Amino acid sequence: MIGYICIIDSFYHSFIAFMLINIHTHNPEKQDTHQIIYNLIIPETEEAIENFPNEEVPNTLLSAGIHPWYISESNQKLQLEKLRQLASYKDIKLIGECGLDRLKGPSLQLQEEVFIKQIRIAEEAKKPLIIHCVKCFNELISIKKIVRPKVPMILHGFNNNFHIAQTILERGFYISLGAALLNDNSNAAHLLPQIPLEKLFFETDDKDVSIQEIYEKASFILKMPLDKLIDTIFANYLEICS
Repeated sequence: MIGYICIIDSFYHSFIAFMLINIHTHNPEKQDTHQIIYNLIIPETEEAIENFPNEEVPNTLLSAGIHPWYISESNQKLQLEKLRQLASYKDIKLIGECGLDRLKGPSLQLQEEVFIKQIRIAEEAKKPLIIHCVKCFNELISIKKIVRPKVPMILHGFNNNFHIAQTILERGFYISLGAALLNDNSNAAHLLPQIPLEKLFFETDDKDVSIQEIYEKASFILKMPLDKLIDTIFANYLEICS
């Protein structure tokens, strides 16, 4: 009987671990213990766009978008056509990462134009957006107010101050926290207890950390059982991606 209970307990914890959702990653190494959403960044050149995606795409759930750093002034129409095609694929669960970056990429005006067009594509496909935003939160909020998308919008890799977090949460955004959470002095670590659980996700982005480590740190900060936190984030995922 003890052996049987141990088997059941092992199976239960394996099942719970599998339900860890990594909402945004550039690491293609899929693990059996969690579900990754691997990000496809649509390239800039005509040849690369035509051949995208290639055989190197991992066999997992995906997001796809035109990153603001890689918007092509000459090939943006081809990039958007490719995204519109990909958006209809079943394995593409989110559109992005897309968004705005004041520090890198083409002109902010062009970024805004392409971002709005990606929002339209997400609306057509009825799929959530995963958003990159650097020092452009006023523009982001203004675009949301004007375009009024119905699909969920997730701010990825969030590590900003409480005022910005409060502002975007009041406007209905979700927040995804990443490796910054592991730094006790980060904005992310200080903000976590203030974020409504139903608006929360976790990610690894391009960092060499495990999603398990991020969940465990979040569980510690929140003083919340790990299995309950995993179930909550998984329910959030089902709510927006079902």
